[in-house]
Amino acid sequence: MISSTAFYQLAARVEAISNSAELGFAICNETRQLVDYRQAALLSLAPNNRAKLIAHSGLSDTDNNTPYALWLSEVAKEIAPDCRALPPEARVLALSPTQLSAALAPQWSEWLPAHVWVLPLIGADGEIHALWFLGRDEPWPTSLAPASAEFALLQLSGLYGYAWWALTARPSRFRQFWQRNIGRRSGYIVLAVLLVLCIPVREYTLVPAEIISLHSQVIAAPDSGVIKRMVVLPNSNVVKGQVLATLDDTTLHNRLAVAQAELKTAEITLHQASQQAIEDQQAKSELAMAEGRWREKKVEVESLSRDLEKLTIRAPESGVFVYSDPDDWAGRPVQTGERIGLLADPGRLGVRAWAPVSESTNLKRGAPMKIFLKVAPLDSLNARLGYAGYQTVEAPNGVASYLLRGTLEDEPGVARIGLQGTARVTGDWALLGYLLLRRPIATLRAGSGW
Repeated sequence: MISSTAFYQLAARVEAISNSAELGFAICNETRQLVDYRQAALLSLAPNNRAKLIAHSGLSDTDNNTPYALWLSEVAKEIAPDCRALPPEARVLALSPTQLSAALAPQWSEWLPAHVWVLPLIGADGEIHALWFLGRDEPWPTSLAPASAEFALLQLSGLYGYAWWALTARPSRFRQFWQRNIGRRSGYIVLAVLLVLCIPVREYTLVPAEIISLHSQVIAAPDSGVIKRMVVLPNSNVVKGQVLATLDDTTLHNRLAVAQAELKTAEITLHQASQQAIEDQQAKSELAMAEGRWREKKVEVESLSRDLEKLTIRAPESGVFVYSDPDDWAGRPVQTGERIGLLADPGRLGVRAWAPVSESTNLKRGAPMKIFLKVAPLDSLNARLGYAGYQTVEAPNGVASYLLRGTLEDEPGVARIGLQGTARVTGDWALLGYLLLRRPIATLRAGSGW
């Protein structure tokens, strides 16, 4: 009756414990209320049989680096397989020096009393999480009666095992869910993942894109000078012969005015020489000189007039004049042949894109392209890749990229020159797993060199 009362007191005590250190102290010290012993030790046991001293009778704290703790850990590691082989109805091992190896047995008399029981503390998962050593000078009984204190001790070890598991090894809710639902079906899940990774899909790359004209002409400065005014606004429709821009003509106007005045003077001189040549034969020689001077001034005036006409830049044909802000061009000096803008044909639209080096797929001529413009994200345009550059260029976003050009296959709709968006360039067929692992594999190879 006394043992039953002590059993229930210990059970209530264990139920109130909330941390492993307090539980270890109670197991090694307070169990004396149920059965007498000289020393007790509690060692945690890992799945690889590695043991560690957690608590000891008469001590509030333990040091795992002492010779006793190290020797006891080696003993626990050595007998762990024997403890796992114990039958469920009698989970107690009567330990003696003869059961230990030659390296551990000689030290028995130094560390342990003559009679030792080892009780494995088993959790709800059926695994041994700790070994409980109980040693005393009197022999432990070889047979147990249900009313004996030692029989109650075996039952208490089961309670201790569950409490120790709950405080130290009990899996989290997520781990329990994984073990119940995922762990048992892990083989099927792995097979399903492998099948999904083997699904063939088309490679694709999302790249920045811009609508351009496939037929365009460069409008360049015909002569060195200073831009006086941009007559046409950017992205305006123009017709053939329309004035696009003018260069400053002040100097040429002054030179032309001087040349025209000199031409009139030469005309007057030529007329006088003609009149004198009728009456005076010697004046005929002066007539030839006057005529030569008149022809020279006439050629100079015509040349200046042509140069003045060049300062007016006209559209060579109809189209859209594309250039930047007109305020940026006003007063800017330009050299002969310097690009001012672009005259594009709005009826022949295409797409220009930049594929980053790290994102490019196996781009082939004729690959499908789908364009998503920022002004119409719900609509798309179909195009075909016509050209993919082999050398990298700097994209507008500053990334080293390959230049792509394509031709629109659909009606332009809202598309117009200069609109920007995103292009999806479709490549060859490949496995889904390869597409997902392509960049990690490339990074690994670049870092490891194999």
